Amino acid sequence: MTMIIAQITDTHLSDVDAADPKFSVRAENLRACIADINDLDPLPDAVIHTGDITQHGRAEEFDHARTLLQTLEAPLYVTPGNRDGRDGVVRAFTVDGYIMPDYSFVHYAIDEHPVRLVAVDSLGNGNGPKGDFCHDRLAALDATLAEAPARPTALFMHHPPFDVPAAPDPFAYQRRQAVVDLATVVSRHKQVIHIFAGHMHRPWTAMLGGVTASTVPSVATDLRYGSYLPTNATQPVYQIHRFDGDDSFVIEARLPGSGVGYPNT
Repeated sequence: MTMIIAQITDTHLSDVDAADPKFSVRAENLRACIADINDLDPLPDAVIHTGDITQHGRAEEFDHARTLLQTLEAPLYVTPGNRDGRDGVVRAFTVDGYIMPDYSFVHYAIDEHPVRLVAVDSLGNGNGPKGDFCHDRLAALDATLAEAPARPTALFMHHPPFDVPAAPDPFAYQRRQAVVDLATVVSRHKQVIHIFAGHMHRPWTAMLGGVTASTVPSVATDLRYGSYLPTNATQPVYQIHRFDGDDSFVIEARLPGSGVGYPNT
């Protein structure tokens, strides 16, 4: 039983007519990642976008993002970032059938793959960049995980539920208790094997509730943090997660167009 997941994040797209040239570069960064994903053999079973799809959450930005993302040849699943807003993601992606339009938060499960994928809405209260988990969201996650205790399961969300010491603001949540509460839920469900996140624009790995959790660099090269070789500084990066049935993922960072992949550290 194997599964391949491609993860992209923090594309920060604006609409196609945006005056600032950096947005054209960001669109090209995403196109390069999509082309590389589509060239993989075998094709990934799923692509997850862990939020900040857009820069301002405007309808025109989501239209532009959908035009680009629709060229993916593998199924795409998204979760909202703080730049997107919950309503914008629901309006843009309800048509794909996996997000319900009447949800008060973006929470869903994908059951048709070897690893069950559960989207967790980590958006905070208000308009700030930090995340949070309310009681209702944690209760819904607890119930969703209880539905399939024997299925290997991966969670994906925007805000990483752990500190990233190298980041300018290492902790991504409004309340530390929110992460403590998430860890309590996760630790009750032994089938959870990984937590995928974005937001920090850099790769990082930690543990939460006994489960490995990780972030991926921003697809937008002008927003990416971390150390890269000069020859790679202008190349976008995304990650491939390979599950081979041993209750863990092997993570590989991909440089589109180069044919190069290297283990994530």
